[in-house]
Amino acid sequence: MKRRPTDEILSPLPQPFRAALLSMYNVEPQLGSDGQRHTLDGKTLIPPEQGMWLYNLCRGMKPKATLEIGLAYGFSTTYFLAAIHENGAGHHTAIDPFQSRRWDGIGRQGPLSLGMSASFRFIEAKASSALVPLADCGETFEVIFIDGNHRFDDVLVDFTLSARLCPVGGCIVLDDLWMSSIRRAVAFIRSNRQDFEELKTAVANIVAFRRIREDARPWHHFVDFFGPSDVLRAILRLEFFDTTDVLRKMIRHTPDSVRRLARAILRFVRP
Repeated sequence: MKRRPTDEILSPLPQPFRAALLSMYNVEPQLGSDGQRHTLDGKTLIPPEQGMWLYNLCRGMKPKATLEIGLAYGFSTTYFLAAIHENGAGHHTAIDPFQSRRWDGIGRQGPLSLGMSASFRFIEAKASSALVPLADCGETFEVIFIDGNHRFDDVLVDFTLSARLCPVGGCIVLDDLWMSSIRRAVAFIRSNRQDFEELKTAVANIVAFRRIREDARPWHHFVDFFGPSDVLRAILRLEFFDTTDVLRKMIRHTPDSVRRLARAILRFVRP
């Protein structure tokens, strides 16, 4: 299937946001916080389709406050600010500990160049350090975008702390579902966080969860979570141990696609 041109995908965006994004997607040098223009690496970005999904989500929800973990060059921030501009209200917060030393302050400078500094707050700190004070101050964000450190444990910490900031009806979105670390964190959320429901998205590389109730789990709650890789690992180790119990747990606690695969394997291995 032929991919649509970037300028066509971004056509619904208002100016100057559309022009700013096209400039970044074209890897043109961008203004940093030091007043100099810096070259982009051409890899650190969100695809236009994902950005437009975030934009349309915010246009539909009209959130009063949005939060982003991982600012980098400011691609996703520009989509958030475009939605705030069109909605006529809203405020966006971005967290990134490496903005100055790794990204030349480009992401922080973007809202200033777009004339949206009054609707933007930047926190230069690790998410694990920044999110707790925000929660302690009683702040909430109706849309939270997690796109920071992609290690499994860091993603899970980011989600857990972000959940404290997400009100009922709010959404938490995770990026880069192509990475196994993200998929494993998502598997945990699907199995253990029943206070969130997964939303259908038209973009394969992101997953979104809407908060539907407060977290009322008992202190000892835990549900095993499995993914396709666990099924394959079980197949490869069939000669070393009985996988029947593992497969039965998969059937009880996994999404439908993995559950069907587990049932098929169980029929094959059952004596």
